[in-house]
Amino acid sequence: MKLFLVNFLVFFYLTSCSNINFLVEKKEVSGFLQNKTNVYSDGWEKHYLKDALFMQLGEPFERRFLLTPKVTEKQTKRSIGDNQVAEKIDFRVVVDYTLIDSSNNCPEIKNRQISSFSYTPKSSGYNFASDVLLNNLYEKALLDNVINFISFSERELVSHNCLHEN
Repeated sequence: MKLFLVNFLVFFYLTSCSNINFLVEKKEVSGFLQNKTNVYSDGWEKHYLKDALFMQLGEPFERRFLLTPKVTEKQTKRSIGDNQVAEKIDFRVVVDYTLIDSSNNCPEIKNRQISSFSYTPKSSGYNFASDVLLNNLYEKALLDNVINFISFSERELVSHNCLHEN
């Protein structure tokens, strides 16, 4: 009887867990601009935007669209301590995107996306991974920025009937 019960439990366990898919949640875009967009970025030395654009758009094989992002960044020291060291810094990154269709079938799409985040530097001698935290904040903010722009631009392309293949 115990052997039957153990076999039944093992069989039940294996069949109940057979349809489980372990996936990492990722914000997906429809992919029309993917591998069709050449990105020309100039002026901002930080790599976060280029990495996020490459991750979402991929390598341009068809080169149907030209995307030019212009970045401006503002840092505001919100809280200053006794020794004139910033205890909290607000970052605001503004990206003005321009998407141009090289076949001239679609109008030029311009959009401004704003990302902001706060950062607390550990300047009182305890600098445990605060630079890693700042990098992660930049990466997340700009990845969300790029995803929002791609969603906006694809809605605009759909509204102008630009998504037909030539």
